[in-house]
Amino acid sequence: MKSKTMAKVLAVSLAAIISSGMLIGCKTSTKTSSEAKEVEIKFSSFWVGKDSKAETMTELINKFNQDNSGKIKVVVEEIADYNAYEDKMKTTIATNNLPDLFVFKSGSIAQTYVKSGKLMDLTKYMNEGWKNDFVDNSLTDVTVDSKIMAVPYEFGVTPVMYNSKLLEKAGYKEFPKTYKEFYEMCDKLKAQGIIPMSQMTGENAWTSMLWYSQLVVAIGGQDVYSRGLSDPAFLEAAKEMQKLYKYTTSDAVGAGAAVAAGHFLNEKTAMLLNGPWFIGRIKKEGVNNMYDSVKIAPAPLYEGGKGKEGGYIGFVQSIIGAAKQTDKDKEAAVVKFLKFLTQKDNVAKLSANSGSMFVVKTPAPSNVEKLQGQMTEQLNKAPYTVPHFQLMVKPAVGTEFPQALSALVSGTKTPEQFIEQLKKADAK
Repeated sequence: MKSKTMAKVLAVSLAAIISSGMLIGCKTSTKTSSEAKEVEIKFSSFWVGKDSKAETMTELINKFNQDNSGKIKVVVEEIADYNAYEDKMKTTIATNNLPDLFVFKSGSIAQTYVKSGKLMDLTKYMNEGWKNDFVDNSLTDVTVDSKIMAVPYEFGVTPVMYNSKLLEKAGYKEFPKTYKEFYEMCDKLKAQGIIPMSQMTGENAWTSMLWYSQLVVAIGGQDVYSRGLSDPAFLEAAKEMQKLYKYTTSDAVGAGAAVAAGHFLNEKTAMLLNGPWFIGRIKKEGVNNMYDSVKIAPAPLYEGGKGKEGGYIGFVQSIIGAAKQTDKDKEAAVVKFLKFLTQKDNVAKLSANSGSMFVVKTPAPSNVEKLQGQMTEQLNKAPYTVPHFQLMVKPAVGTEFPQALSALVSGTKTPEQFIEQLKKADAK
């Protein structure tokens, strides 16, 4: 009897141990499965291809993936053409199909994204001290109702880039201070067989839009946009654009960014308006060691205008948005990657290798890149910085600008008709 009882107890104990072992095994297996699950982050980016940040950005992403192997993996969707990229992002937000991470520009377009309700609220992470890494006021564009909805990243200024070697052929060792002197120089360049500047009306009319932006502020002053398109400065700037197109290439009407930039990089034009992100391309693609000849200058002062000498067009150029997540592990992974991209040493590396400027605070390098250094010095002396035209008007106006400009400079529309076309877009 005693033997049967002990046998029964042993059987029960053995069953309990087996059951316990099975449970432990299941629990261990589940934990192992959870640990092995890799979080994949889809990052749509135009910092690829010929973009000056592409090589370093790829290195950083590869390092992050290596450091987080088996836990987090960032997969980049490469879209090298900026306009195609922007069109796709507009579609994805409209269809609620945003990638985990993507890039967009500041201004009215930024407000479309940050107010959409489809982005991750980063406020609690920023309030943990992260926001102290950014320069003053740079979070303004991404803040709605005191909530920080994205990460400001790249800062842009768009002064005149000029080939001093070509200007010297026309007798100029310094860039002109006023538009009167500027046009005189353009005439002398043409007399030497040198095309003064790159312009374009294709795509988003980027380079020409920057010239128009400079002119509008130089004529109307830094608060000109507060008065709307009816301010005389917009019409006067349109008349000046007609003059500028007398000093550009024959293919400027309809030309895209690749054409306009290509003329400058191949020393077919002496001037180009662009930003610090373009410095890397000058180094890599400029012919005849042209990097050694390129210098930076503020746009000219407009005589009789309300602008001031040395005024700069400056703005948060790119912002990184993160789609709202329901998976907390994925949200944590996305934040970890964003913090990695904004680490001071990583940003400093990006800046040094590309020439780009960022809103993340980094120590001033002892051997700052020369063109970036010139931009920084001029920016620090600037009496004001104003964002460019497309950031200061409604998206519909910015979209209409290339077509209106093309008609203006080709002579099919008067400056007055150009403004009316923009006003119609503004009224929509």
